[in-house]
Amino acid sequence: MPMTRSEAMYFAAGLVIGATAGANFPLLKEKFGPLVSGALAGAGTAFGESYAEMAKKVAEKVEAVQDAMAEMKQSDAPAADAGAAKAAASAT
Repeated sequence: MPMTRSEAMYFAAGLVIGATAGANFPLLKEKFGPLVSGALAGAGTAFGESYAEMAKKVAEKVEAVQDAMAEMKQSDAPAADAGAAKAAASAT
């Protein structure tokens, strides 16, 4: 597929911007470093909070499932005990 003129212009502009940024990287890092690190720190805090919230919800769901399974086992246990008692009584 051939490249159109506008695509070639965007590509050339990207090369020029990339070369300029690469040549001035130490200056840009010094100037924008605190801004970028502050933004990343804020994003990290927000991510940590959302992860903690999600982990809490998952733990609650797991606990609910475990409770339901325990209740099912308890409701099945008396029926199984009664069945075993009937079987023992009929065997004697």
